[in-house]
Amino acid sequence: MIKRSRTTVRFDRSLKKLSKKHDDLARLDLAIKTILAEEHGVLVRQFDWHMLTGNLAGINEIHLDKNWVLLYQIINDELTLLLLNTGSHVIL
Repeated sequence: MIKRSRTTVRFDRSLKKLSKKHDDLARLDLAIKTILAEEHGVLVRQFDWHMLTGNLAGINEIHLDKNWVLLYQIINDELTLLLLNTGSHVIL
């Protein structure tokens, strides 16, 4: 069970940019709540969840919209959700 969440500076900056563009952040909020609830089936069906490979092995990616993704990592020994970045594929 995930006990807490934290963000990176990069995520915070990206989120600030998104909020200035007036993007609907409700989908991001729903995704984070789904991750924290560990509803893997919902992540796969609604958010096209998948693990990244190569240099980004161990990082999870979900699609909030056609060109909007969230990168995150679950640190099991700390039971922590680490939100890494959000934005378009081009930016990330």
